[in-house]
Amino acid sequence: YNKQFQPYIVNYKSGHTFLDFAGCSIYSSRQITEYTESLKRNVYGNPHSGNPSSDLMAAEVEKVRNTVLAFFNTTSSEYSIIFTSGATAGLKLVAQSFDWTPGKSMYAYLEDNHTSVVGIREAAIDKGAHSVCLRFPKHFKPILLRPSNQMKMGGDNQAEPSHLFAYPAQSNFAGRKYPLNWIQNVKKGAIGSLLSKTDVKSTWFTLLDAAAFVATSNLDLGEYPADFVTVSFYKIFGFPTGIGALLVRNKAAPKLDKIYFGGGTTQVYLPSKNYSLLKTKLHEKFEEGTIAFLDILALRHGFATISRITGHMENITNHLFNLIHWLYNKLNTLTHKNGEKCIVIYTTTRYSNPTLQGATIAFNVRSMDGRYIGYKEVLSTASKENIHLRGGCFCNAGSCNYLLGIDDDKLNQIQKSGYVCGEADIVNGFPVGAVRVSLGYMSTIDDVISFFQFIKRYYVQ
Repeated sequence: YNKQFQPYIVNYKSGHTFLDFAGCSIYSSRQITEYTESLKRNVYGNPHSGNPSSDLMAAEVEKVRNTVLAFFNTTSSEYSIIFTSGATAGLKLVAQSFDWTPGKSMYAYLEDNHTSVVGIREAAIDKGAHSVCLRFPKHFKPILLRPSNQMKMGGDNQAEPSHLFAYPAQSNFAGRKYPLNWIQNVKKGAIGSLLSKTDVKSTWFTLLDAAAFVATSNLDLGEYPADFVTVSFYKIFGFPTGIGALLVRNKAAPKLDKIYFGGGTTQVYLPSKNYSLLKTKLHEKFEEGTIAFLDILALRHGFATISRITGHMENITNHLFNLIHWLYNKLNTLTHKNGEKCIVIYTTTRYSNPTLQGATIAFNVRSMDGRYIGYKEVLSTASKENIHLRGGCFCNAGSCNYLLGIDDDKLNQIQKSGYVCGEADIVNGFPVGAVRVSLGYMSTIDDVISFFQFIKRYYVQ
């Protein structure tokens, strides 16, 4: 596998070890070459213009929509694609457009969620809906239990108050994977039976943050039909950046209410009177103005590269789990001369199963006397060795605080000391962030060995 894709890897500076694939993937040289060759061969115009170059571009955009749907094993009869600037923009779109019923609707989300998912609660509360954070681990088990069949399936009864449950397919902090069958469980009432503010007439919809998951794992929407799914394509194949998508299950589409209209989104409107009629296709209604059509064109070459090099996402999953499992075991056994552990790894999975754990490790380093070494110092030292890592809470305060043992009272004390996220790594002797290693489909055994040797060389006493 490694030898197969080596000729396609972009020629970044020799001697660098890239371990921040959760931040972005690396694009391949062939991917960029094929994209630029396509730009040289053709003239691509604004798809709104209706001329030959416009028609060519419009046709290419539709091809890419079908490619994205096929990648997630679904079709346009089941899902619609709204291109966005990234997963965050897709989450914001749902937050602002969802049919919140004042005083009745509920927004439920896991504590282990990206900031952009948690932020939906502000829009929900502003519209008069209730909001609840499901804190782990005590709230997770009821979602796994067999749900009540009395509950309505999401999208099947549009008249009842609507509720939204959001969770990550894979945590961006430590790589924990959450069960995709929660999608069906929630629709059948697992959350409704857990929360007293909802009743058997409630209709629950699911929002899946798949940004971290789909970069290394297969998401089959035919088997797990989440109502709303957000992705960022640069996390899958590195280029282009600034382009993502919100995939909307067609049965759930009526729950998105559009207010603002922009260029290309209306059938007709009157400037002098308060009258407008939006287009009927979901993407035409929500993709305001000129879409990033040349970036969308580049997606075709990204998906082709993934298919050419790896064959299938399951191959990526297995390859990366082997690497991360090896690295976890090696780091977990590192001890100083006095027997003290050198590495504290933050996990709830023990890296025993690729269906439970992604290719990510969050950890901190301890010296022989038990002192924590701040993640900023580790990143600085790694940079001198051309090793690319990330440090902090990675826009996931819930998972960070839980795994690092920072409860609400302790967090209040830390904040009173003037702490601002990202500005300090150690407060009162305890870490308030971690170092993250995240692998991608281009990662090799040489990468993880190089990183392990770096840790041994600099931090094992």
